[in-house]
Amino acid sequence: MKKLKVFVYCRVMDEKARDLLDYQEKELNDLIDYLDMDVIGAVKEVSSGKNFCSYGMQKLIHFIVNEKIDVIAVYDETRLAIYDDLYAEFQMICNKHNVSIYCVDDLITMAITNSIMKSCD
Repeated sequence: MKKLKVFVYCRVMDEKARDLLDYQEKELNDLIDYLDMDVIGAVKEVSSGKNFCSYGMQKLIHFIVNEKIDVIAVYDETRLAIYDDLYAEFQMICNKHNVSIYCVDDLITMAITNSIMKSCD
């Protein structure tokens, strides 16, 4: 089976929370490794989440529209955009290019399901 190509996106709003970028990245990478997915790109940035103008978001969108990834791994949806309408537009971009958004909770569910399936073999 083909490995899913993943882009890891980590964001905090304030410079004082910069250490949380490493926490987000570790949590996501541990789950991605367990699920045997390939990390194709990653961004850790301090940004407001109020628009798509940051370098990291522009890099992520480039990967999406050029169909270089299958999945975006993010700690939770608020890391991508803080406004519901902005997040909805981002989801539309992803849907248009067949890219899924997986949060930590989604990845944990997948890991548990994988574990159960393996134990049934």
